[in-house]
Amino acid sequence: MKRGGSLVVGVPIITKYMQDNDVGLTVVGTAKILDTSKTNAYTILTYMEGAGIVKRVRRGESYYILMENIEKGRVEEVLDRSGAPKVKVSAPRRRRIAKPKVRARKKVKILRVKSDEYISEVSMQAASSEIPSALGILGLQQAKQILVRPEPTYVRKVDTGIIRLDAFGSVEYISNGIRLLSRNETIYLRSYLVGFEGYEKLLGYECFWVEESILARGEYGNIFYISIGTNSFDYVKRVTLDESIFRYQPLFSNEKRRWENWADFDSLLWLGERRTSFSRDQYMKILDLFIDRGEPLVEIEVEKRSSTYMVFRMRKIIKERGLEDHIKVSKVNKYLYLEKVI
Repeated sequence: MKRGGSLVVGVPIITKYMQDNDVGLTVVGTAKILDTSKTNAYTILTYMEGAGIVKRVRRGESYYILMENIEKGRVEEVLDRSGAPKVKVSAPRRRRIAKPKVRARKKVKILRVKSDEYISEVSMQAASSEIPSALGILGLQQAKQILVRPEPTYVRKVDTGIIRLDAFGSVEYISNGIRLLSRNETIYLRSYLVGFEGYEKLLGYECFWVEESILARGEYGNIFYISIGTNSFDYVKRVTLDESIFRYQPLFSNEKRRWENWADFDSLLWLGERRTSFSRDQYMKILDLFIDRGEPLVEIEVEKRSSTYMVFRMRKIIKERGLEDHIKVSKVNKYLYLEKVI
């Protein structure tokens, strides 16, 4: 970073320069004074504006002026000293007043009759046709019936097809029981769905979310969630697969073995009740009992403790006592073994 690129050094220099020269500065001018980049100069001026030292005024480009000059009403004077372009003052345009429109009078043909005989004849014809005599004489028509326009009805479009998408919300509404698939899992799931009707709806979504309870069964299930990214504000859609895909061709997970191992460990470690606590001395007794006995290899089983957990605890105790070269800990599936190294 150059000599004036930091806030600690740059802010006092710029403040003193404005006070001594009674001018405002732009980003380019600040960068030249501090011998730094425009980005650092903009950062320093933004900080000074937030701290109430300067205020930005727009005159062709942005000029930063000390607040004391703003409060004294010397904005125009400081801008002129800074070389800011003059403001063009244009005369207000005369408002154009539109002339009132004169509507042309409708021409109505007046029927003029010279003899009383013709009037009586027209009256008789009007009575026979059940039309008022005045309307019959003037030749006017009856008003047409006005049809009331029905109000528009809004119908929600239901997505159809083998792969259906529905609105769900954003990423922040995804619960803790839903896991984000890894990239390999996502590619595997996409490759399975390619070719089915509605696959084009999934394009553009990079993240796939599946419930952990379904993954624990070794499946993806027929309902999962997709999003553009992992930001809490990213939009999420719920995907529903038709039974023709899910029931007859279930989506087996690539991590099925890992979930099976976790289920075994979880069933031993968490049994829906409070676990029995074991002190460090009890693990010490197990090790002492094995040392005192003459068998070179023994199998150990502890209630409500998995073999994985027991390997971790026993190795830690053996290391503390400095017996790594004499005793070896191993496990096979659910069984724990202690072996004396000869």
